Amino acid sequence: MTWGALSLALLLGGVNAACVNLRPPPPPQSPETAGNAPAQVWTARTGRRFTSPVITEGDMLYGGGVDRRVYAVDLSSGAIRWSTRLSGIVAGGVLASGDTLFVATSRPDGKVFALERDTGKRIWRTSTGAVGAPLALARGVLVAATQRGVLLGLNPRTGEISWRQRLGTARVAPAPAGDDALVISTVDSLFRIGVTDGKVTHRVASPGTVLSPWIPFDGGLVAGTTDSLVFSIRSNDLTQLWRARVDAPVLGSPAAKGDTLFAVSRRGSLYRIVPGDSTSTQRIAELRWPVTSPVTVLGDQILLGGADGSIRALRSDGREIWRVQLWRPVEVAPVPLADGLLAIGGDGDLHRYRQ
Repeated sequence: MTWGALSLALLLGGVNAACVNLRPPPPPQSPETAGNAPAQVWTARTGRRFTSPVITEGDMLYGGGVDRRVYAVDLSSGAIRWSTRLSGIVAGGVLASGDTLFVATSRPDGKVFALERDTGKRIWRTSTGAVGAPLALARGVLVAATQRGVLLGLNPRTGEISWRQRLGTARVAPAPAGDDALVISTVDSLFRIGVTDGKVTHRVASPGTVLSPWIPFDGGLVAGTTDSLVFSIRSNDLTQLWRARVDAPVLGSPAAKGDTLFAVSRRGSLYRIVPGDSTSTQRIAELRWPVTSPVTVLGDQILLGGADGSIRALRSDGREIWRVQLWRPVEVAPVPLADGLLAIGGDGDLHRYRQ
């Protein structure tokens, strides 16, 4: 092959690669589907998609993603204040405490990092093995769950590992269970452990694999399962308080509004659940599209993000109020703000709306 032919081939290959990777912006919603949508204040792009949880404090958003970076974004303008590249994918979002951000990475290099919140500069890093679940902080102990099923307790000031406990693979962050304990859910079990030493105080069989982060509700902890259940437990002894069955796996956390929970199944059915002596479960909407984000309650509205890249707002009776279009899929829950919300799409795109 001549140099001319080779150059042409390389050029065409580059063009084809660019065409393959090109992602045009999502089309806007039609007036009929948009409804009374909030006004967009700004839109911005970071690197690639964020993972949950993201943190908003003051006028800043902090998030990490699959491009191995942690970002600090100005909420007033969408400008990136700083970004820091790590050694692996940030699979479990970020955790903030004081002037420090804690982040864990999965493949190809599993470590836990502490970063300065104002600058993103590294304070320390500790090799742990791949971490696939969000971190937790309780009683001065930073807790990380590795993909090999080992739970680690770290000193948040130095990164030194204080204890190790083999429990099984955890998919969601440990949940506070009193002043000095955490609840850990693995594929088939629920554990209550002491924070200071990692010792197991209680263990019970799980009613299903928990993939939705726990939320506190009415004195208990609530989560959904891949076995199509929403259930509540007492955090002090893991006793089950109630359960409600729905029509498909519950992969995102329910949300509370007063004494009522709203939960959505993977197939797009939205349920109103009122726990009590006789728990009431009512399907209030059948959306017929995969819901990929947790439920968010914003005032009187219930927000749901989907695999199609849309965020829909519904009333508590299931009627749709408005819809906006992002890059797909929407996996991170919309973030309520004082004057509206921040929506996070599936391609590192951020959208601030004012209501």
